[in-house]
Amino acid sequence: MKLRSTLKILLLLGITLVGFCLFFKPSSLSLENLIAQSTYYGPKGTNLNPQLIRVEVLVHDSPIDQGVQIESAEFDKTAIPLKTRDIYGYRGGASFQKLPGKYKLRWTINRSHIAWPRSIAHEEIVELNPRDLWVQISIVGEKATIH
Repeated sequence: MKLRSTLKILLLLGITLVGFCLFFKPSSLSLENLIAQSTYYGPKGTNLNPQLIRVEVLVHDSPIDQGVQIESAEFDKTAIPLKTRDIYGYRGGASFQKLPGKYKLRWTINRSHIAWPRSIAHEEIVELNPRDLWVQISIVGEKATIH
């Protein structure tokens, strides 16, 4: 009796395994198909229009404790969306493609609740040279650096 039930179980497992192999082809179980892959669907070149310059703006609060905080930031009258501060002070960023020329970078900071005035607006003129391919602007507290 025990031998019969054991044979039935083995027969059912064998049929299940054969059915599984017929339904799912063994080639689909290869190692290459089990590894996660990423695919990039974006543009293949850095600049689709050779006259355009890529501009990246990164916004950080002051790294000092109780330092200034960024209230708002905009580049060429386009607001840069800001998130809540992470542990490194990163608030957000944006990328643009612009023609060579001069553009305004504006940001407003909020100083401590003791100092007056609490909010101060800063403005910087960014000049994009036709020879530039990519420009990175980093706003950290009250200072902006252009690379």
